Amino acid sequence: MESSIGELILSGCKLMLIGMSIVFLFLALLVWIIGVTSRLINRYSPESAGQVPYPGSAHAVGQEPESEAELVAAISAAIHSYQNP
Repeated sequence: MESSIGELILSGCKLMLIGMSIVFLFLALLVWIIGVTSRLINRYSPESAGQVPYPGSAHAVGQEPESEAELVAAISAAIHSYQNP
C-alpha cells in the first residue's frame, strides 16, 4: 500500500483543486444571492419620504444648525452624553 511521492503529490493537487472549486462556487453563489436580494429589497421596499431624525437629536439628519452656538451646544451635549452614560 505504499504510494510514491509523485502519486501523493498528484492526489494532493486533485484534492486542492476540488476544494478550491467548491469554495469558489459557493462564494459566487453567495454573491449572486446577495445581489438578487438587494434588487428585490430595492424594488419592493417603500421609498422613504425623507430622512428620519435619530431619537434625541435636535435636528433632522442633513439639516444645518442655524448658528455656530447651536453647533457648539450640540457637540458639547454629545461629548457629555458619551462621557456620562
